[in-house]
Amino acid sequence: MRFLITCPFGLSSVLWNELKRLKITPEDSFATGAYATGELKELMQINLRSRIANKVYVQVASGPCADFDALFAIIQTVDWTQYVSVGQAVAINVHTNKSQLTSERTLQSISNKAIYQQLNPVGWWRIDRQAEDVEVFVMLANDQATIFVNSSGRALYQRWYRNETGEAPLKENIAAGLILSSGWKYAQLLRDPCCGSGTLPIEAAMIARNIAPGLQRRFAFENRKTHDSQLFSELQRQAIDAQFTNKMYQISASDIDPEMLHVAQWNAQRAGVADTIKFFEHDMMSPLTPFDLQNVIIIANPPYGKRLAPQDLDKTYQQLINLIGHSRGGFISSYLQCKDMLDPTWTTKKLFNGADECGFYTTKFSKSAI
Repeated sequence: MRFLITCPFGLSSVLWNELKRLKITPEDSFATGAYATGELKELMQINLRSRIANKVYVQVASGPCADFDALFAIIQTVDWTQYVSVGQAVAINVHTNKSQLTSERTLQSISNKAIYQQLNPVGWWRIDRQAEDVEVFVMLANDQATIFVNSSGRALYQRWYRNETGEAPLKENIAAGLILSSGWKYAQLLRDPCCGSGTLPIEAAMIARNIAPGLQRRFAFENRKTHDSQLFSELQRQAIDAQFTNKMYQISASDIDPEMLHVAQWNAQRAGVADTIKFFEHDMMSPLTPFDLQNVIIIANPPYGKRLAPQDLDKTYQQLINLIGHSRGGFISSYLQCKDMLDPTWTTKKLFNGADECGFYTTKFSKSAI
């Protein structure tokens, strides 16, 4: 099988390294993902263990496609009964580049018709609104169509430990990407001075303890007729057995808002890492709490300016930059004006957190940094 594995913009190199750690060889990568090949086991492993991926798509058909009839024929080569159960709706996503077929709405309509005509030739399909949609991705490039089916279901960054979030929630896979690219060694102190709902320290703790991020959720491939439940149960058992349970890690997180600290602690408990993180109330603008700035890595997701006045926001960022400047680390933010506060030792990586264009600003990282 050929896989298309998507990820947040700017983290494809981290995804590449992660796939190699999973003993899966990526074929090539691009700004928002990578391709790879494997069998059913590899498909399950990526979904279960990837900290960076958004979704894992399986290629089900391909062929030359210069007109709508060709697209219809290609889609009908797939046995859709293997992917769509009675009552499920099909959601078509389209991407076209350098092809004669450019109308996304028409491409969606043709694709939808080709699938439903095979599923129910009489032309009526009862939709169960409680059932999760099956996502089909139609990619056209240089008059070549490639059809993919989403094996993940909902995006993989949804780990299901986070019920509440703060003002500017950081997606879990982006948080994991920042941690994995920070050069943090697990015996070192990791500090988040404005932790909000706790995503960064929770992801760090899950990485340190080797907790597979997909253990608490379900995947679309589990609904397929070809699903091997015995194999998947074995992979889940192996993931649980591989967890580290007896090691202590120096992960600390603070916030000025006691209510958000309560949320962070509850999220950490749901993730199974509450005993791995030290949470405490602290105002980042007040004098520093005692810890060795030479041995700490600071990773933060500070406020983006939606509630703070500009002058207060500048003070917050200057304090954070000074704090990191005395140690090592970085922060992610869509407040792009903060770049003017950085000296030449800092580097910038462009990322997106949802629709927000962000920079990941780092200093004194190891060679493993992105």
